[in-house]
Amino acid sequence: MNRHLTVRGTLIGIAGLLVITASSMYVALRMGALPWPTIFVTVVSMAALRKAKGSTLQEINVTHTIMSSGAMVAGGLAFTLPGLWMLDPTANFSIPSLLVLTVVGAILGTLFSSLFRKKLIEEEALPYPMGIASYNTLQAGTKGGKGAKTLFASMGGSVIFTVLRDGFGKIPALLTLYGGSAVIPSFSIWVSPMAMGIGAIIGPLFALLWFAGAIFGYYILTPIGISQGLFASMAEADVFRSNLGIGLMIGTGLG
Repeated sequence: MNRHLTVRGTLIGIAGLLVITASSMYVALRMGALPWPTIFVTVVSMAALRKAKGSTLQEINVTHTIMSSGAMVAGGLAFTLPGLWMLDPTANFSIPSLLVLTVVGAILGTLFSSLFRKKLIEEEALPYPMGIASYNTLQAGTKGGKGAKTLFASMGGSVIFTVLRDGFGKIPALLTLYGGSAVIPSFSIWVSPMAMGIGAIIGPLFALLWFAGAIFGYYILTPIGISQGLFASMAEADVFRSNLGIGLMIGTGLG
């Protein structure tokens, strides 16, 4: 009989969960987006358990599920708590209250997911690209794929790049192509492996749509608004653009 939940799998999953939660929180706050690291944790789980005695696909699957849950919790916090400070910049929250909020949110999320699982997955058979990709990764990993080597090589390369950029200043963090004016903002490219990784995960279509939205907001909406007197300053245009983006996201979710 295949073992699903094991002590070693649980311990590895919890260790990975701590790392994934911290890194996902940083990515979400820094980038304003959080692609779920499902493939990442799948490969890590395989690398940790594949050659262990008696390991099974079911055990690896449970382990990577534990790890990936950290990203869900981090996303829930990163995309809600800043809104409280936007409403009240002087707001102050204690660590115990945040811990209780996090635990309750995780429990409710798990509960509602389990309630909708049968309807959405088994009856409606809705496509879940990340889940399918994770399954394919597990299947490929059992056949001797090189996913783990590629993953850890790219991790090491990004660490070296970031240390050279932020620690030693050998690589510029920004490449400024246009200095800006009173009406048109400056145009700079953030030199970051993290941004490249997010673009690779979400794919060229969504990356280009994201880029197009930034171009529209900064270089079409802002200049027209300032020149037509709709905004008194660049700062006022920034506030309007942020509120517009948040409104579009909420409206799309409700729709």
